[in-house]
Amino acid sequence: MVKVPRANSAGRSLDLPGSPALGFVELSSISRGLYLTDTVLKKAHVKIIVSQPVSSGKYVILYMGDVASVEESHVAALELAEGTAVRDILIPSVHGQLVPFLETLWVRATDSVSSVESVGIVESNTLAGAILAADRALKTADVRLCRMRLGLGIGGKAYFVLSGAQHEVEASLAAAQACLADLNSLGRVDCIPRPELQALAYF
Repeated sequence: MVKVPRANSAGRSLDLPGSPALGFVELSSISRGLYLTDTVLKKAHVKIIVSQPVSSGKYVILYMGDVASVEESHVAALELAEGTAVRDILIPSVHGQLVPFLETLWVRATDSVSSVESVGIVESNTLAGAILAADRALKTADVRLCRMRLGLGIGGKAYFVLSGAQHEVEASLAAAQACLADLNSLGRVDCIPRPELQALAYF
């Protein structure tokens, strides 16, 4: 973890009154990135600024809040990254000129979903694999396909998101995982029980 220290030189200090802390995590897995978006929101009171896949097939999460909250969420994210963390940054106090810019980086419409029992994320290394795995998952259990992204802007990877009762989601994920393993296309599979509604806007 790269923890940026507070500067001590006059006029350059990052230790400003009311200045928020910033956390950033870059991951090799899209699925785990979505999972950790939920994690950082559940762990402490932070504001997600960016949570999205990037062109190389990786995933980035940027969040702000008070120092204690950001540190708590950051530690939780790294502990649960399961080997997918590529880079991370923790700045205890962000310079005031940077904050307004960061807050306009990413705008999401408010999600109208009122509650979701469980969410499953399936990441495939191939587009064909994702399509076949989604078909298998939907035929296996009573789940709803909420999102599917094929290749564009994520390095040729693909992923889809399912929702439903936890036991149904788990059954569908098992079927999708087996399908992708047979095709040698398995990226990662994650299940989030009782996801944070704020996190769902990024899925």
